[in-house]
Amino acid sequence: MRAAQRGAVAAAALLLTLAAPACELVLSAHPDGGELARAPLDAAAPGLRVAFTHSVLGTPVEDHYRFRPDTPGWRAHLVLERFEGQGYGLPYAAEAGERLERDGAGWRLLTDRVVDPLVVRALAQQHMRVLLADGRVLPLAALGVPAVAMRVEHCAPG
Repeated sequence: MRAAQRGAVAAAALLLTLAAPACELVLSAHPDGGELARAPLDAAAPGLRVAFTHSVLGTPVEDHYRFRPDTPGWRAHLVLERFEGQGYGLPYAAEAGERLERDGAGWRLLTDRVVDPLVVRALAQQHMRVLLADGRVLPLAALGVPAVAMRVEHCAPG
């Protein structure tokens, strides 16, 4: 291959690389599906955390999700829940295949539950927010809709 051909091949490969969309989190209004925001995710381990204040106890709760390829597409898996206290909506015992452990003053539930679709109420009073691995915080109430659906796009299976 001549130098000019090698240069053309390299330029084409660069254009294809630049044109390929990166792994992204897509936030949309639920149930109508109108897109609200996009954010890049780590393609090697696409995931996010949903943090909020428990409505009854007033204590912090943080749910950790990983997106995994599945049929027909990617699905969210709740893999960890951290919380303080015991009350409505919080685990009080581990189910089969789960572990409930003390975590300082609170608890940690290790699980692998498919959550499909992943939809979260955008409640301002509970400070509902998405926390991304790069440190970004996305307050859900600021999106102006009552509920937000979350999915990933353009993530290549590992």
